[in-house]
Amino acid sequence: MDHCQDMNLTKGGVMNEGEMSLRLGLMGWPSTAEDIIVARNTLLAELTGAHIHMQHISSAGAVEVLRRAKQRGVEVTAEVTPHHLALTDACIQDYNTNFKMNPPLRTEEDRQALIKGIKDGTLDILATDHAPHTNYEKDREFDYAPFGVVGLETCFAVCREVLCEEAGMSLPEMIGLMTYKPAELLDLPAGTLSEGAQADVIILDPWAKWTVEEETLLGKSKNSPWLGEELTGRIDETIVAGRTVYQNGKVIG
Repeated sequence: MDHCQDMNLTKGGVMNEGEMSLRLGLMGWPSTAEDIIVARNTLLAELTGAHIHMQHISSAGAVEVLRRAKQRGVEVTAEVTPHHLALTDACIQDYNTNFKMNPPLRTEEDRQALIKGIKDGTLDILATDHAPHTNYEKDREFDYAPFGVVGLETCFAVCREVLCEEAGMSLPEMIGLMTYKPAELLDLPAGTLSEGAQADVIILDPWAKWTVEEETLLGKSKNSPWLGEELTGRIDETIVAGRTVYQNGKVIG
C-alpha cells in the first residue's frame, strides 16, 4: 500500500495548487505530485507482477493512469475517501483548518473524476483516512495546523449523499465498497453476513437526518469538515462479534 506523494513537489504545500491557493496566498501542492507516484507504481506493478494498492486517490490524473493500467491487466487497486468525493478546495476560502488534509482537497473536475472512477471500478474501495487531532492542534494558522480530518462517524452519510443521491449508485453497491470489497482486497474473513462469518453487523436508517456537532461525535477528536452540517443517513446500532457496542447514539460497555 502506498501513499502517493512526490515529496520534491510538495515541500511547504498546504492545499491544492491552483486558483484557490493563489487567491488565499497559501503554498500550493500540485496534483502532479500524486500522479507521478501513481504512474511509477503502475509501471513497477506491471514489471514485477506485484499487487500495489494506492491510498486515498485525489486527482483526475491519477484516476486516468489507474484506468489505463487496469485496461492493460496490471494488478493495481486504489481507494478514495468520503471527503475527496464530497468536497473541493473552494471549501478552504475561510481558512478553516478542518478542511486541511493530505492529500489536499482538489477541484470540482477532480471530484467528478473520482466519482466516475469509483462507479466504473477504476477505484476499488472507500476508505475514511480517519485522522484525529485535538482542537488545540487544529486551532492554528492554516500553514501550521496538522493535516487530517476525522471520517468514521460521517462516512456512511456522506458517501450515501454523493454516490447514491448525486451519482445514482445503489445503496447495496455503495455499502459493498465499505465492507466485503475491502475485506476481499486484504484477504480478510470479514465484511459479509454469510453463514459462519463473524457477526459484525451495522443497523442503519438511510433516511434519518442528523446534525454533525461536537456533542454528536463520540470520538475524542472533533476535527470534522462537516461540523454544523445536516447529513442524511444514520447508524443506529453496531454489533461486533455478536455483541452490541453502540446503540442509539451511545457506546455500550
